[in-house]
Amino acid sequence: MSIDLNAMSLAEQCEAIWEATLAAERADELERLAQPLVRLWDGHWRLAGLVCSEYRAEFTWIDNDTGTALVELPLDDPLAKWVWRTRARVAAGEGRNIHITCDKPPGSRWSGRLHDHSIERREDGSLMLLLRFVHDFQHLKHYLIWSNPFFDASVQIPRVFGPVPGPARWALKLPLFLNIMREQVQQHGWQLPDDPLDPASWLGAVGLDMSQWSVVVAPTSFAEDLAAGTLWAVPHSRFKYWFDMARDILEDAELSVRCRRWLDGDPPPWPGAPRLRHGVLVIDIINSSGYYSDTSSGGNPFDGLARTVARFSEDFIDTIEEAITDPVTPADYLIPGRRRTHVTTPFAVYFDGPDTGIATSKFTETASTAVQVVTGGSSMPGVVGAPPLDWGGAPTTRTRRRNTVSRGADGRRPPRGRIGAPAGGRGCRQFAPPPVPGDAAGLARGQIRCPREQLGMVPVLRVHGRLPGPCLHDRGDDGPQEGPPRHPIMVLPRDHRPRRRTLRHRGERALVPE
Repeated sequence: MSIDLNAMSLAEQCEAIWEATLAAERADELERLAQPLVRLWDGHWRLAGLVCSEYRAEFTWIDNDTGTALVELPLDDPLAKWVWRTRARVAAGEGRNIHITCDKPPGSRWSGRLHDHSIERREDGSLMLLLRFVHDFQHLKHYLIWSNPFFDASVQIPRVFGPVPGPARWALKLPLFLNIMREQVQQHGWQLPDDPLDPASWLGAVGLDMSQWSVVVAPTSFAEDLAAGTLWAVPHSRFKYWFDMARDILEDAELSVRCRRWLDGDPPPWPGAPRLRHGVLVIDIINSSGYYSDTSSGGNPFDGLARTVARFSEDFIDTIEEAITDPVTPADYLIPGRRRTHVTTPFAVYFDGPDTGIATSKFTETASTAVQVVTGGSSMPGVVGAPPLDWGGAPTTRTRRRNTVSRGADGRRPPRGRIGAPAGGRGCRQFAPPPVPGDAAGLARGQIRCPREQLGMVPVLRVHGRLPGPCLHDRGDDGPQEGPPRHPIMVLPRDHRPRRRTLRHRGERALVPE
């Protein structure tokens, strides 16, 4: 309804303006208090019902990560019974998965998939069904970047996808689009154009029909992203997940991933979009910061917000903010009733304080964890990660082969000192074994005078390490040998065991009588 202010007096004009202001405030209040539209869908995106009797409903967005949602329903609610009876849903052909959408004016939509549900009994005796959902961004984390998305899994040549230099939005959308096409169309006959993300190339493409795809990528051509001034990147992957490959690039380029479900009756997800399937997941990458193009990063209450643009310094690591002396006001701000904030010209900044309009706020600080991270590839055997010389000590690295150890007739090793130096001299590390009688072997054999069935088997323990002292099992070297040992393990009767002493040998333990 239009009002002719020229035909009114000054008092009537002021009264009409005041009435229009109050009507706009009442409309804003009603829009703010409007009940969100929460709907549950089955596995085939067929409407199951509206959520109207919830005790609690929380939906969380996280930039470039998976948000969560929590919905509490009474157990006697029809939707709660439908969710709990999983076997009946699967038998009825409704699928196992359950999806949810939450629409809030003027156009926000949260969509996700059911993660788990549980029944909780409260103190008052009521039974509640708790539904936990994860945002559709979680679906994006499971996309693997194949080295060659056009060939079969057994033929992946070359072994690395990329590198793909270009503006970050286009460079990240390209591998995601190719791998989604690999998933949705196993045998595609589409002729790959020079720019697969150019919508104009889809018109003449052969076999590119996205009407039945469950996931699509909003196209952004190379020329469009180049004109937008997006920061350049060079993504590459060797069988990484797309999210792992794109995480650092999204953070450096100040980009945000948007995952939104398209339903019948919604406007096209992008201008000139083809016919899409109901419930399709549309993935887009947008620049909601404007840090490298044109935005505001500071100001004061007297001069207002200052328009700045960030530029890289000479080392291509640090950034420098340059002020824009003659900024241009966006044309959207000149349209009456349009209250959206443009990325290049934010008109308000809300500070937390006692006299601000912020009702509730939360600030979280995460403490640091690791202070040192060591990474590397495969090393040559014996350089890193070599097996230790013994099980009880710290891991050591052996850079040369172990020398052959020779023993004398008495089972002792030769002195390891220098020629002409005393055996226990300074600087010579010697091991002084306890004295063992030379006829210990004969004495042990002579004490076994019982039948075989009276013998008790001695448990054998495999001990890794070098022989610290003399041993009766003289093999001529300090390693394993083929065939039976030169001296078998001694077996003593259970009821005639003498006082014993344990000698450790590499690979076996024997009981030697004294």
